[in-house]
Amino acid sequence: MTFTITIHFDRKSIRLIVEKISETKTQEKYKVIARNQSFVLQNNRPLIVSKGLKHFPIKWRVVEGGYHQAHILGLITKAIEKKTIPSVD
Repeated sequence: MTFTITIHFDRKSIRLIVEKISETKTQEKYKVIARNQSFVLQNNRPLIVSKGLKHFPIKWRVVEGGYHQAHILGLITKAIEKKTIPSVD
């Protein structure tokens, strides 16, 4: 599954390509591709859904790649959640 997201940072709109790499019973992995770099994010959403914890926060972490700016990663993860889970505000 491939889709695009747009984040707004420092008065700029940044368009990123996101590709869902894998999904297991406990985790999902997404590859985020920008113009000059890519990195892989992992979350625990399938585990949370299978246990029925609706209001438990989804935990994200960088698995591959060297991108560690917390603010931009937060914007990216929120945009991915909005694309994959329609009820997230």
